[in-house]
Amino acid sequence: MFFSLLSRSQDDIVKSVMLDSVMVSAVSSGFSVEEFIHYVKTDTTFYQGFKNLRYYSHQFQSELEIFDRSNKSIGFLTRYGHYKVNDNRLVVKVESEKDDGKIYNRRGKYRYYTPEFFDYIFFPKDTLNVSKFKSNDDDIDSNDSNKKNENDAKVIIFNPGSVEVNRSGSKKEKLAVFDISMQKYYDYIISKTIYKDSLECYEFVCRMKKNLTEKEQDEVLIRELVSYFDRNTFNVVYRKYVMKYDYWLIDLNVIVNVEMGYIQNQLIPLKIHYNGFWDTPFSKPEIADFKLLNYNFDINE
Repeated sequence: MFFSLLSRSQDDIVKSVMLDSVMVSAVSSGFSVEEFIHYVKTDTTFYQGFKNLRYYSHQFQSELEIFDRSNKSIGFLTRYGHYKVNDNRLVVKVESEKDDGKIYNRRGKYRYYTPEFFDYIFFPKDTLNVSKFKSNDDDIDSNDSNKKNENDAKVIIFNPGSVEVNRSGSKKEKLAVFDISMQKYYDYIISKTIYKDSLECYEFVCRMKKNLTEKEQDEVLIRELVSYFDRNTFNVVYRKYVMKYDYWLIDLNVIVNVEMGYIQNQLIPLKIHYNGFWDTPFSKPEIADFKLLNYNFDINE
């Protein structure tokens, strides 16, 4: 059973956080909900893990499958390869690729946008300058549609609680799950859990409230956000997103799971799983399932 936490804090999120009985006891022993929420809202460890993914040489295996509206498979693409990094320069090499002939057209171009976008994110064809740390290039605006989509993805994946988003009524405003205007749509829950049967974690869940009206649900793009925080380091070691939006010309329903792991004390996303449907203007509806495994890292510190 969950109990509402009463707090004198001016932060309405802290006042409305729900705790299980274990966390209630933790609070009485000194656990600070206010400090924990601050960690959640300002976390950079998850983003740093993805920076590490490009910074360290490793092997990868990916699987992509495209489905029609009846969930019948209409194409697949599997790959094996490696990330090779020398002198802060990254080259991604695909060593083996297999598809059923339905992913590409006769000119060798993708028939679908989803594989094109994941190529842009995870399998760039050009050599890239990489760094372990945030750089100015991370925030550069671009007229390139993939770059704009990448920036939007960064907001969703790395800063879902950010209030530094457009205030123009666009979908970006709906991403700020901690913003005062969005708090009435969410439950915020803290509990304890075990990750991978061994790592003790705090679990933070931001979940759309039950019994919202249809109009209210239209205001909620992120339906569920789950984060596991390593109790010793406060690193984010697992994250799940459930996103749903159906309004005017945009229709999407997406679930993303990211499993992190420690490689010689470096936090890195080891498994990424995307399953989703989206339908936007000027494009055909797409349902895709994408899995990426990363392994055999070369950590030279």
